[in-house]
Amino acid sequence: MNRVVMFIIFITIVSLIYFGLHLFVYKFITKSLELSGNTKKILKLFFWFSGLSFFVSVLLSRVFKLYFLNLYANVWLGIIAISFFVLFVTWAVVKFVPSQTRLLTLIALGIIGLISIYSLVNGLQKPVVRNITVPIKKLPKELSGFTIVQLSDLHMEVYKSRRQVPYIVNTVNALKPDLIVITGDLIEGDICDNLEFCEHLKRLKAEHGVIAVTGNHEFFSGIKNFLKLAKKTNIKVLRNECFTIDDSLQIIGLDDDEGKRFDSKGPDLDTAINGCDLSKPIILLYHRPTNFDQAVQKGVDLQLSGHTHAGQIPPMDLLVYLYYRYPIGLFKKNGSTIYTTSGTGYWGPPMRFLSRNEIVKLTLVSN
Repeated sequence: MNRVVMFIIFITIVSLIYFGLHLFVYKFITKSLELSGNTKKILKLFFWFSGLSFFVSVLLSRVFKLYFLNLYANVWLGIIAISFFVLFVTWAVVKFVPSQTRLLTLIALGIIGLISIYSLVNGLQKPVVRNITVPIKKLPKELSGFTIVQLSDLHMEVYKSRRQVPYIVNTVNALKPDLIVITGDLIEGDICDNLEFCEHLKRLKAEHGVIAVTGNHEFFSGIKNFLKLAKKTNIKVLRNECFTIDDSLQIIGLDDDEGKRFDSKGPDLDTAINGCDLSKPIILLYHRPTNFDQAVQKGVDLQLSGHTHAGQIPPMDLLVYLYYRYPIGLFKKNGSTIYTTSGTGYWGPPMRFLSRNEIVKLTLVSN
């Protein structure tokens, strides 16, 4: 099946789900509140405008480089997702107490408003710095105290990143890390020609430089665009290969799984680890917090991942915990460690309910 057909199928499925959410929310509100004809018409027009705004904003930004609709469209995307979740729960409750349908719906709308406002305010906060100490048995004593700053899931776009990126760069540099790693989804779309972003990223400073791996959005945005940006900004990209620091600390970088659909082999830990010395510490950079169990078996001491965003908003924050074994935070197994970051930025809605944007500073200590 060629890419065009796959893309059409993907867009069709996404559109059906997306507008299905709108239909459910609209029908539930109008029926439960017994809205009049004119009010229903106004609400319907609002839903059509807001629902279509996401697709129109993508078209305007990608084709015409116009971004005035992006913020509204992405905030609405978050609100409709929250609305569906809360109203679906309300719909289930109403089945048991149908006489309280109107009251429960009004309460639900109030909850939607509170969650949406809090998530928006929280999501627009500057990233917090998360300090984590990671013991590694094979780490030489002379490297004890080695610091790594992890960035992930910035999803850099012109309309939202102009203020965000300089702050992140300044904060990272102030931490004076020995190494900076970017665990995927650095870009969202083609921003390679925007010299402003290149100049900011080039200012990232660490004794052993900046290392990055691909995320799924690097392939969505065009892997050539990502590699061009990396070259302009002196970021070393590891694609299923091993890189050694001070003849002791070994960094493995894997390609994202999405590469399999874009003429890339995807992640290949076997090939990458063949270039490593198993008697020395191994750190794995892999966008998705998966295959950690296999990595432990092969001798990986620390895996750094992202991708999940901690779900950002309901119901995704719940689904992330149900789907991933290592969804967010620090986990240990057989002496090895994985840290899954909630992400330095966000995708889509600038909203977070139970998490924060974060910059992670990891301090490695010999054990």
